Amino acid sequence: MVVVLAILVAIAPLLAKYHNAPAVVVAKLADITAPPPSTAPVDMKHSVWVNRRSGLYYCRNSRFFGRMSPGILMEQQVALQKGFRPAEGQACP
Repeated sequence: MVVVLAILVAIAPLLAKYHNAPAVVVAKLADITAPPPSTAPVDMKHSVWVNRRSGLYYCRNSRFFGRMSPGILMEQQVALQKGFRPAEGQACP
């Protein structure tokens, strides 16, 4: 579904230019595909447990924090800069 919306957004200016599509429709398509506003600022100074083999990091409230080997402890910001990804899909709160 995301791919379809991305295609519609990509061709929306062409539709408006060549097929006289109303500007309102083009604006609605852009609003639909816009990313949602971020909820709360994330503190990047949290300590996270980084699993060097998987490339994932775990927050303190995770049951895997400190238990995955080989792993090291580092700040969330450093982990992201080094290319590690959050295991649960979102940065630690």
